[in-house]
Amino acid sequence: MAATVKIGGSEATITDGTWSSDNEILLDTLNLMLEPLGPSGADPNPDLHTAQAAIARIGGELVKFDKTAFVEGRVY
Repeated sequence: MAATVKIGGSEATITDGTWSSDNEILLDTLNLMLEPLGPSGADPNPDLHTAQAAIARIGGELVKFDKTAFVEGRVY
């Protein structure tokens, strides 16, 4: 599920753990902040939480995100 942030006037989107942006400096910065081993397998919204962590560290805002559907009976 994708999440889009706006930082310093530029947007970046993370989809399946991969950032994309037209701003190369922002893209490099966000990629440097990714967890080396990737997100926890127990996280139902890893792209959202990665985007929120980036905003918490360098500022900006969450523009939009795709929320994972809740499945009744699934243990998260």
